[in-house]
Amino acid sequence: MIDASEAQKVLRKASLFGGLNEAAIASIANFAQTKNYEEGDEIYTLGDAALSVYVVVSGRVRFSIGVGNRASAAQSIMEAGETFGWAALTGEEPRRVATASCLEDTTVLTIDGTALTRYFETDTASGYAVMRQLADRISRDLLAALTT
Repeated sequence: MIDASEAQKVLRKASLFGGLNEAAIASIANFAQTKNYEEGDEIYTLGDAALSVYVVVSGRVRFSIGVGNRASAAQSIMEAGETFGWAALTGEEPRRVATASCLEDTTVLTIDGTALTRYFETDTASGYAVMRQLADRISRDLLAALTT
């Protein structure tokens, strides 16, 4: 378990939240929770409800993108400071398009997607900054998928 101060340090290093001001980081840290997983655990699987965004505190997570109802060969490894599970910030009742499984004992910050979206409705500058980061990441990921 990490405290709010440590959660703020993790959020500052995460590319998704790194550009936010200290007040925004502190607010997000207040509703972030720490969760521990063991090697081999699945954080979520393809098709699950997308309820939370995750930031890796320690450990490594394999992120395997799915197509339709099956996993594909496209995958990446998430390490400390990386954010995944951002589908929780999109639309009504979003579903997971990937499986996230732990390659070793892993600690993550779990951030409720609904709470984060509500926060961004009150702090629109931070919401815009995060959505811009997401748009850039999606563009890079799609371009990489098309060129491989």
